Amino acid sequence: MLSLGPLQASTTTTSTVPTCPSQIPRPRLPPLPYIYLRNLPYHRGSDLQQFLVDRQIRLRKEREDKRAVGADETQQSADLSEEGSHDLLLIVEHTPTYTNGRRNRGAQAISDQEADRLKKLGATYVESLRGGEITYHGPGQLVAYPILDLKPIKLSVRCYVSYLEKAIIATCAEWGVRAMTTENTGVWLNDQQKIAAIGVHVQRYITSHGLALNCNTDLEYFNQIVACGLSGKETTSLSKELGDPSINVATVIPMFVSGFGKVFERSLVPLEDKDKALEQAVREYCQTGDFSKLKDL
Repeated sequence: MLSLGPLQASTTTTSTVPTCPSQIPRPRLPPLPYIYLRNLPYHRGSDLQQFLVDRQIRLRKEREDKRAVGADETQQSADLSEEGSHDLLLIVEHTPTYTNGRRNRGAQAISDQEADRLKKLGATYVESLRGGEITYHGPGQLVAYPILDLKPIKLSVRCYVSYLEKAIIATCAEWGVRAMTTENTGVWLNDQQKIAAIGVHVQRYITSHGLALNCNTDLEYFNQIVACGLSGKETTSLSKELGDPSINVATVIPMFVSGFGKVFERSLVPLEDKDKALEQAVREYCQTGDFSKLKDL
């Protein structure tokens, strides 16, 4: 479920990528901050991602322009130390939403009647920039949107998707659930049961959108669609597989943060501990839709 922006060659992918390095070829990067946002309407999450992507692109261009005009060694060293310093991991629980990927936008979109049917279920319907086909996001689902610059770590989009899958598999393993990849993108318990979906977008090497891991999601929403265009497949969750209704996004986050950090070889820290002003500005935007504080940073 890929969607590639400028400076990336368009390609299809399978979920198993044996050519990816076991360790990420990267410089030493600073800790990756993360923030947990509850009850976030999908359109606000999408707009927030695009704002952060545009910010990353702008700041990287400023650094590259300085190097191009012959900054001294001290300045160049300072610029290099900023690589990855504006990366951010958004961990979100959305309000009930059905989303379709770029493949099914415009002329390929679902009918107005079908969109109305989905809305009557109590969900919104959105056409998204991510790759892939229709899926569901809602309470009880850990949605992760890594806003990462792939350029300094020289990581291909194929391998990036593979590492996202590994992070999910590691998270499931912490709960005693054996997960795997198949010929279909995402993470599965077997050929029939899918526990997590992946759909990414990459613009000028900056990632957005990402993954959705079902913790204690209301799976009835998935029964109303052909999720990810894969007929005859079942969607499951950690709570269902373990028979434990106490499992939720908040209880899964620590395992996910640990697994993500190990796979991407970065320490993760709460955003409030690294940049309190940015954390407050992000939360204010999510509550009000007002970008003004974010634009001032």
